[in-house]
Amino acid sequence: MAEVDVRVLAKSDHRAAHDLARGAHHTSPISDGEWAYVEDLHEPGLTLGAYLDGELVGTSRFQRSRLALPGGATVPMAAATGKGVRADRTRRGIFTLLERECLDLAVEQGFAVVGSRVSEATIYRRFGHGVGNLSRAVRLYPREARLRPEVPSGGDVRLIDGASSVSLLPRLYERLGTYRPGVIGRSASWWKAKWEPLVRSARSPVVAVHSGPDGDDGFVAYRTMQSGDSGARVTLMVTDFHAGNPEAVVGLWRFLLGVDLVEEVCVRRRPTDELVEGMLDDWRACRTHSLNDDLWLRLVDVPKALDARSYGDGDPLVLEVGDELLPANAGRFRISPDGVEATSEQAQLSLSVDALAMAYLGTTSFATLAGIGGLRVIDNKALPNADRLFGVSTAAFCGTTF
Repeated sequence: MAEVDVRVLAKSDHRAAHDLARGAHHTSPISDGEWAYVEDLHEPGLTLGAYLDGELVGTSRFQRSRLALPGGATVPMAAATGKGVRADRTRRGIFTLLERECLDLAVEQGFAVVGSRVSEATIYRRFGHGVGNLSRAVRLYPREARLRPEVPSGGDVRLIDGASSVSLLPRLYERLGTYRPGVIGRSASWWKAKWEPLVRSARSPVVAVHSGPDGDDGFVAYRTMQSGDSGARVTLMVTDFHAGNPEAVVGLWRFLLGVDLVEEVCVRRRPTDELVEGMLDDWRACRTHSLNDDLWLRLVDVPKALDARSYGDGDPLVLEVGDELLPANAGRFRISPDGVEATSEQAQLSLSVDALAMAYLGTTSFATLAGIGGLRVIDNKALPNADRLFGVSTAAFCGTTF
């Protein structure tokens, strides 16, 4: 096979790369009208193309974002998307070359982590990615799902029209900030590409905004679907749900369960520690439809990523991290509530960078990783200490597609 040339694409090549990625996911080329919305997602210097015999045969790109961490800080995150190899040029190592170049590009651009929403879970661990957080999909039937009288009432919920949502939701999402680890930033280009076309389409979602004592603090977006033979009743499908505090969470759930003529309420992504069942008279009136890997993470600057998050009470821990693809990441790090520093001390635990990604936001405990062969224990006393340091009181949640 001729040599594959992977390079950063010029702006003039972005649309071809976008259509190639769509084709790899069995989607037709984009129209001129659609391109006007998504063009700005292709940021200068962040789209790669793979060329074979002078033809574009593969692509991948980043969007700039930030990742919320335990403790409320953020780190620069490259949201990886737009990946694909042309169907007649797969199985030739082109995707592997693109992935390796993407890691180098992320380092060069100063990102601490790469975030991905993966289509095939068997691929990405080879490149150092691990599941950063989980989310669950739930289904409730309003006629069964009655809220207990002790559940707080929440604040005021109002419906807003599509035009208002275009300006209000970006500001509200920004105001919510780092309300949970795992939440990522949504740029102006994200809102333009992902939200505005929906609002302007025939399938414009319904948007409800919650307001508490300090103003707007949460929102849901949903659409309705006919529920088979249930007459006038519909399925209410929630596609976006973010709430900055428990009052907003309860208030929005109370609203969703109170909408008239609804057969069932389905929510695709919610935090794993959100106890909807506990709000109900009948615990089983909330059914977990699925538990899903949500945001995959790849730490490309381990010292920076580790030092940015906060840690719980615990003794200093010496962690050894291995990274075959980015040797600069490999090393030993002394981690304590006071911070992180490189060290030559004897390691207590040793793990690969993909396993570290699973523990980074507190989603997977070190004890669990040890139990499934995800790390090597050198000092048995280090396991409970590591879980005290990396443990979180709030489950990580992303809830944003890209």
